[in-house]
Amino acid sequence: EVILQTIKEDIEHKNLGKGSPSKEHRSSSLPPSVVEAWESIPVSIRSLLIETESSKGTLSASSSCPDFQSSSGFSSSVQSLSSESSRSGTGNDEAVFVEECKITGAKVTLKPLERAPKNVFSFVKTNSTKSVEVAKNSAGSTVTTTTTVVTKNKGWRNIFTLPISYDVNMVQQGTLLDPSNPQLLLATGNHPEGYNRRFAVVDSEVDKLYGKQIRDYFVARKIDLTICILEGGEPEKRPQAVDKLLDELCAYKLRRREPFLAIGGGCLLDIAGLGACTYRRGVPFVRVPTTLLAIVDASVGVKNGVDYCCGLTNESYKNRVGSFYAPSSCLLDAAFISTQDSRNVANGFAEILKLALVRSSDLFELLETYGKTLIETRFGPHPNVPSGVSERIIELSIQIMLEELGPNLWEAVLDRCVDYGHTFSKLLEMVPGADIMHGEAVNIDGFFCVVLSYLRGYIDMKGSTSFRLHEVAFFANNSPDLDVKLAWQSTKDAVEHRHGEQRIPLITDIGASICVSDITEDEIARAIDMMKNFDH
Repeated sequence: EVILQTIKEDIEHKNLGKGSPSKEHRSSSLPPSVVEAWESIPVSIRSLLIETESSKGTLSASSSCPDFQSSSGFSSSVQSLSSESSRSGTGNDEAVFVEECKITGAKVTLKPLERAPKNVFSFVKTNSTKSVEVAKNSAGSTVTTTTTVVTKNKGWRNIFTLPISYDVNMVQQGTLLDPSNPQLLLATGNHPEGYNRRFAVVDSEVDKLYGKQIRDYFVARKIDLTICILEGGEPEKRPQAVDKLLDELCAYKLRRREPFLAIGGGCLLDIAGLGACTYRRGVPFVRVPTTLLAIVDASVGVKNGVDYCCGLTNESYKNRVGSFYAPSSCLLDAAFISTQDSRNVANGFAEILKLALVRSSDLFELLETYGKTLIETRFGPHPNVPSGVSERIIELSIQIMLEELGPNLWEAVLDRCVDYGHTFSKLLEMVPGADIMHGEAVNIDGFFCVVLSYLRGYIDMKGSTSFRLHEVAFFANNSPDLDVKLAWQSTKDAVEHRHGEQRIPLITDIGASICVSDITEDEIARAIDMMKNFDH
């Protein structure tokens, strides 16, 4: 709508003899998110929208658009319309666009419907199939017969770009559950006067530590709070947990636009997100992460999911059932970290280390210098850690994650550096009886990938890269469960999950990485053998 209004204003300026708005004015008036939304619409539809908007003025699209094209980042997309397509008709009612299907080669003629010209288009797909038959007749002459079969199919195309916008809010440390801070209540949305109830799903461990504060907060706000308590560990992250949440939401009778609160670690947030996605086909929910891992990882993106056991094979699959579903907002209060033990803090630290390795040498240096102390103090103050360092580490991690996820929320691009440490770790976590946390598995996976990088010549094992990684890893970087069989199976699973290619991220330096898809079983075996040289 913003871009089409800009086109309209451009046309009106020309019609009034005022010339075109300045390029600087147009560029500054179009936020990057608007330009990105425009570019996400198929070229054929953009062409029709421009044609429709242009036909409302006295100028044709061809005379108005070239000047408009040069004003913003989507100029190349608009310019490509004339070369990739053809338009016919002189008015909006006759606007027709012709394109070629890139899959079948069919000619597709699209026409906007009068009642929904920006979203719904009727089409005719014309496909021509030519066959040539060569045969000899009774006289011995060669006869070539060419047959062309033309088929036409009718239908409609519906285009709708889903608006996604959610705020990740850094809350002043230690104030989220203070009744004088309205952020928690405000996040649950605007409601009619007198609607004084809310719903929250809370991790059982969080309820033990903060349950009274959570309840007191809403009592002070004169709100009747209904709490659903769920176990938040990985073994409980199953469809049954989602079912329990759905039961509680049904009993509560949550309204269609009423956000509920999800307060807990990453597993609880995954369960809550999947429940929110499926209840009434989608209701808003607010993430309140209470662990370092959840703060820098689970709370930031739009993925939700649970582990699943296949009834036919009796095999369990990590995060096999899930959705892409954004929260309405996230509230991050680092004070929750203070009640985690050192192992759990280190567990979250591994995800931060992952981001440093693939994206930021600056973040890595902070982790190398202050990481051990921050884990020991649970990201609290310490005389050897300058003020603001822990906040800076968390903020950098979240920003890097959002920069990587934001343009690719639905993972249309599967070569993702944030998948570093997430190729071999999945099966490590699923080993029966294994006492390993998600971050620990990610760190082992990441160090194994360092060895693979070395074997490929991407890094020097005697140089600073691997040595510094080894020193900064404050927990295990190897596991007896990581053998050739598990690692090679993980590689094959990656091919399945990443649509036919391995797409395994490997570092080329601290802060730099590439994705590769040609790792062999022999490489895996050599890397496993080399891992034996590391004792922790």
